[in-house]
Amino acid sequence: MVIGAGIGGLTSAALLAKSGVRVCVLEMADTPGGYLAGFRRGKFVFDTGIHWLNQCGPEGAVRRILRIVGPGAPETPALRRIRRYKGQSFDYLLTDEPDELRDRIAADAPEQAEGVRRFFEASKALGTSMSGFADHMRIAATMSLLEKAAHGVGMAARGLRSNLLEHLKWSTEDAFDELFEARVMARIFCSEERLLSCLLPLGWAYTHDYQSAPLGGARELWRFLVRAIRAWRGHVACRTRVDRIHVERGRVTGVSYTRGAREGSIRAKYVLAACDQASVYEHMLPPESVDRDWVAKLREAEIGPSHLTVFLGLDRPAEELGFGSEIVMLTRDDVSRRDHNAGDPTRVAITALASSVRDPSLAPPGMGTLRLTVSADIRDHDHWKTGPSLARGSEYVAFKNAYADILIARVEAALSTRIREHVVVREVATPITHLRYTGNRDGSIVGAKPSRANLWSGAAHYLTPIRHLIFSGQWAELGGGVPIAVKAGVNAALLVMKHERSAAFRHLAEAIDGKRATDALDPAWLQTLPASEPRDRARRPVVDDRGCARDREAHDPARVEERVARDP
Repeated sequence: MVIGAGIGGLTSAALLAKSGVRVCVLEMADTPGGYLAGFRRGKFVFDTGIHWLNQCGPEGAVRRILRIVGPGAPETPALRRIRRYKGQSFDYLLTDEPDELRDRIAADAPEQAEGVRRFFEASKALGTSMSGFADHMRIAATMSLLEKAAHGVGMAARGLRSNLLEHLKWSTEDAFDELFEARVMARIFCSEERLLSCLLPLGWAYTHDYQSAPLGGARELWRFLVRAIRAWRGHVACRTRVDRIHVERGRVTGVSYTRGAREGSIRAKYVLAACDQASVYEHMLPPESVDRDWVAKLREAEIGPSHLTVFLGLDRPAEELGFGSEIVMLTRDDVSRRDHNAGDPTRVAITALASSVRDPSLAPPGMGTLRLTVSADIRDHDHWKTGPSLARGSEYVAFKNAYADILIARVEAALSTRIREHVVVREVATPITHLRYTGNRDGSIVGAKPSRANLWSGAAHYLTPIRHLIFSGQWAELGGGVPIAVKAGVNAALLVMKHERSAAFRHLAEAIDGKRATDALDPAWLQTLPASEPRDRARRPVVDDRGCARDREAHDPARVEERVARDP
C-alpha cells in the first residue's frame, strides 16, 4: 500500500509494480499528483506548486528514473530566461548564462566587484557539485558496505569542493557583510533568509538545470506515472482517505480507509507513507505503537512555509501585458528581510509567472494565464479569518480576495501594466487550501527545512519504529521539490525490493547509479525472475480508482511497455 499519490508515492508505486510487487495507491484528493495535480477552470489549465523543474534534463536524476519506469515520459523544455529580480531600484535578469548577470551587477557596483565575483564563483562550485545528484540518489540503507564507503568518500569530496557545510550556517545578511563583502547582492536577494537560497538558483543556472513543465502542464508527469502503474497491474484509488494503519506485534499489516460513506480495509505486507509524518504518527497509528515523546520532538522540526497563490485567466496573451517566460521576483527596497516573508500583502515578496508564455496550450487561443505567489503561514491573520477551527466562511472568502486585490495592484504598479481589467477567471488558494488538498502539516509546500537543526535531529527519515512502515515522498528527505520527492520515492521502493525482489533490486540499483542501461527492468528480463520470486497472478479483487473490485488479469510482458506509453 502507498498512502498518497504525489510524485514521490507514484514513483515508488511505479517501480514496485514494474518489479512484480502488487501495489495499490490510496489518495484522499479527487486527482493524483499532490502539489503537481494542477486544475482546470473552463478552458484554462493552472499548474499548482511548481515554478520550474530541476534534474529533468537529459542527464538529470528525475529523467533517469522516468526512463527506468518506461517509454513515453513527457519532455521538459530547457529554460533560457530564468528569473527576473525586480525591486524599486534595480531590475536584473538571470539567464542560462549567469556571467552576464555577474558582469552587469559588477558594473553597477564597481567598488564591490570582487565580492560579486567571489559570490558567483561559489554559486558555480555549488551548482557543479549538485550536478552529480543523479549518481548519488540512493541512501545508505540500500547499499552494501563497499558502496557505503565509496558513497561517503564521494559525498565528502562534493561537500568540500562546494563548501556546502560552511555555506549552510550563513544567514544572507551575514554572508554578504562578512563572507563576500558585497552588499549589492544583499539588496537583490532581499527576501531570502539563508545563503543557500541565494547560491542555488545561480548554481543551477551555471549547470543549465532549469526546465519548464511539459506541454499540458506538470500534471503530465503524474499522468505518465499513473499510466505506468496501471500498465503493470497496479491500482490508484482517489477520493480514498486512509484512517488507520494496522499494526500487529510491531509489524504493519494493512490499512483502513474511508471512501465517501463507505469504509473498508486492505491487508498489506508493506505500507509506504508518502504523506507528512504528523498525519502518520499522530492520527493513523495506534497510540501505543510509537513513543509519544519522540513524536513530540518531531513536532519541533522546522518545516517550510505554505503559500498564498492567485491564479488568473486573462482575456489576452500575458505577453501583451509585459510578461515573459521568466519568473519575476518583486520586492521592495524599503522593506526588511523579515517583512518580505511575514504575510503583510503590502510588503511581502511576490513571485509572478505567466505559464501560458511557456506553454500556450494552457489557455484558449488569444488568452493567457498568470500566477502570483507569496510565502504565507497558516497562522497568519487569525488563520486567514477562519479561527483555530479553520472553518471557512464568508469572512475567509472576503479576506483572501481582498488580499489578492492588493497583490495584483502591487504587480500592476511595479511592472507598469494593467491586469485587473483583463481577468476572466480568478482563484485564490491560501494555506488553508493547501492543507485541505494535501493534508500536509500547516499546508507546508516543502516539508522539513534543510536546516542544520533538522539535519542533526533526523527530522526526515525513511524507516520507522514499525516494521515495514516506510516513509516515501518529500517528508522522507529534507527540503522539497520534484527531485527530492522522486529520490524519496526511489529509495522507499528499493527498501521494499531489497527484501522482496532481490534480483530486481540489484538491476534497479545499478540503473539508478548509472551503471546499467535505464531499460534494465524490461519485460524480457522480468520473465527471468527466479522461482523464489514468483510474480503474483492470483485473481483477487483490488480497489481501483472508481472504488470497484476488479479481477487481476494475467500478466503479459510483451505488451506492458506498449501500455505504459499509451493513454488509457
